[in-house]
Amino acid sequence: MKSHAAALSALLLLSLAGYGFLLRPGQAPYTPFSDFLSFGLASKTVLYDSLHSGQGLPLWRSDQFSGNAALIDPQNAYTSPLNALFWLLPPLKALGPSLWLYFLAAGVIGYAAGCALQAGLWARLFMGAAAMFQFKLIIIGAAGWLPSFPGVIVLPLLYAAVLRAVERPRISEALWLGLAGALCLHSGHLQLLFYSVLALTCLVAARLRSRAVLTVLLAGMVLAAGLSACLLIPLAGEAPLISRGQASYDFFLGGHALTPRHLLTFLRPELLGNPLDGTYPGLELWEDVAYFGIIPLALALAAAILGRRRPMVRALTAALLVCAALSLRSPLQRLLFETLPGFSLFRLPGRLLFLGSWFGIALAGLGLDEILARLKSAAARRALALTLVSLISIEGAYYARRYLKTAPIERLLPAPSYRDFFAEQKGVYRIAPIERGVINYGWSASLGLPLITGYGSYNYNHYQAYFDLLRWNKLRPEGARVWTDLTDLARPDLLDALGVRFLISEKRPLQLPKDPAASGADLKDQPIFELYRGLRRGDTHIRENRGALGRAFFVDGVRFAADQDQAVALLQKTDARKEAVIESLPQESTPGAGKPSRVEVLAAKPGSLELLVSTPLKRYLAISEVWHPGWRATLGGAALPLYKTDVALLGAWVPPGEHRLSLHFEPVGWRLGLAVTAASLVFLLVAALAKIHESVILKPRPWNARN
Repeated sequence: MKSHAAALSALLLLSLAGYGFLLRPGQAPYTPFSDFLSFGLASKTVLYDSLHSGQGLPLWRSDQFSGNAALIDPQNAYTSPLNALFWLLPPLKALGPSLWLYFLAAGVIGYAAGCALQAGLWARLFMGAAAMFQFKLIIIGAAGWLPSFPGVIVLPLLYAAVLRAVERPRISEALWLGLAGALCLHSGHLQLLFYSVLALTCLVAARLRSRAVLTVLLAGMVLAAGLSACLLIPLAGEAPLISRGQASYDFFLGGHALTPRHLLTFLRPELLGNPLDGTYPGLELWEDVAYFGIIPLALALAAAILGRRRPMVRALTAALLVCAALSLRSPLQRLLFETLPGFSLFRLPGRLLFLGSWFGIALAGLGLDEILARLKSAAARRALALTLVSLISIEGAYYARRYLKTAPIERLLPAPSYRDFFAEQKGVYRIAPIERGVINYGWSASLGLPLITGYGSYNYNHYQAYFDLLRWNKLRPEGARVWTDLTDLARPDLLDALGVRFLISEKRPLQLPKDPAASGADLKDQPIFELYRGLRRGDTHIRENRGALGRAFFVDGVRFAADQDQAVALLQKTDARKEAVIESLPQESTPGAGKPSRVEVLAAKPGSLELLVSTPLKRYLAISEVWHPGWRATLGGAALPLYKTDVALLGAWVPPGEHRLSLHFEPVGWRLGLAVTAASLVFLLVAALAKIHESVILKPRPWNARN
């Protein structure tokens, strides 16, 4: 126990020495490649604002994509314990300390993985330091890749828990496996978790010795799923909506088709160039680099040679080689994309190198053990281990200061003049940026701006189809995408149906409105952030779209479609301002042209909408909220059916009279998921207390311990 405390204290001191500058108040990490400024800032602002306004965890967000689910988006990882600081502090104040916490957690988890491998104390300390200072973690921290950071860090716990369960198939190991699996599921990076499950399946299949092992593993898996049911059940409910199901092989590669020359970065991280001076041609070195330390690499080779008879050494060596091979573009990689279920749902297969780093560090720990075992002097063993730990810590600290730059928080979240302009406008409306950088998507939530565009690979296929029609009046073949930008405008009526009241541009001429009397503003020297270009200044031009419709509006006619494909074909020939395309069986309707109907928005918040509607006849109400099966509506307190309308929006039939119409979003299966998670948590606590009672209270102590 004392050795554990000493080792963990050493890791804490190393984290303060290597990354302590991240804790400086008033500063936040920043580079021109900051994914946090483009995506993570908005995501974490939604979380912070929702919690501190008393609304709890955010179920729906409206700052981008005209609205989408928030909590169950794996990229948000709102429920990960490693993101706890984002619950308590504004996102940019939490960013630096959170990164420091991530690095410290990586070190502690690396040490724990060494314990599971039954490595010696010095090898465990070395693994902790190597994990904390690994180059790939430093450079994704510099890239602001917050959605993936916690998931990358916690995966070794899953491997450690599985190894413990295989070696000692007991109930306590099932509990640890359940906790480790739940932590991985709550931490967001499902891609690496998917790869890890495949790797662990192979490992367990090779080492399965008894039915007890299988029972413990299955029990741990069930517990992990139960503890994560509040996310998994809703995620499964909306899985058919995600555009990833339409991903092409080119989208899967994401512009990062790795070749054998990328494996040269095992020897030196900047061998092919670096993004700091623009010498790396692919820009995103963090996605492609294989380096996990030259010293750990040498020790991993030592393990493969000196410890080749050990089953775990052979397994880790094979895993490292497989990760390196499958990260490269090859016929085998293409075959897996086309045939292995789930493999095509993710992108950038080079991310297998993250797992390769962990396998390499684990091998390095075993290699150090092999070398230390051959030294006769305890002093020599201690001196060698301390020297190696010091060297990798110094190297890591160097790269941390080279890549992890900071800037004043007020610079990273400025107060542009257009924020005040939009704050003065009355009513409920949306904004359409004409160029990607004119309003940084990552600022949308902080500035309170509801955009129809957005950045994030977790998006809905029906909204992407609507956006294709909006831009080109036809669908583009690429299907899945990360950036959703308003690059063209072929269908102004679809812009009106989204309730886009303002267009904002920096350089391109504004196509709407044609009314020269429309209001707007021309603002000089506004802050702009563009991914890879960084912060700069530029002019912005705002124009009002007088044709914008409200958050809900009655249409004069309807058309019925059997499915989304037919709805797309009909919408291509339909004026969305006058008619609605409904995905439902045909119903009898009353023409509404010229009828005096009224819609008043009483309240509009993310995930809820209150309307006062009045119509003399039964009419169809188009509702400008993004369709999702989690939306529910009541009319005067009674349930009202909602229909998928105009490919991506909502709608409902409203009977004659004046009514209060309420809409509320709740993830599909949310209450069931919460109940399962609560029950699993209770079971875990009871089982843990029972185990503690058995081992501490009931277990007899030696006579000399009692006296």
